[in-house]
Amino acid sequence: MLSFLYRLVEHYHREHGLHPNLLYLNPMHYQKLLECLPEMENQEEVSRFLTMQIIINPEAVHPYVAWLPGNIGSGLVRERERVL
Repeated sequence: MLSFLYRLVEHYHREHGLHPNLLYLNPMHYQKLLECLPEMENQEEVSRFLTMQIIINPEAVHPYVAWLPGNIGSGLVRERERVL
């Protein structure tokens, strides 16, 4: 799951010149992500690690990333340059 997300982020960065700050996942994909990060205790920690806000959407067929200007994840994005 982490390698898939890394590819999504890199592709988005190449295409748009920005690191995404939103990650959309359905509940099943979110559980898979948590399995990859057993040391993370809650969604906030996972968000901080990924430097993206996580949005769990049951209608998301595949994980995808986006960038939203403003305060969403502003502290997370500026804390670290690296996304994954």
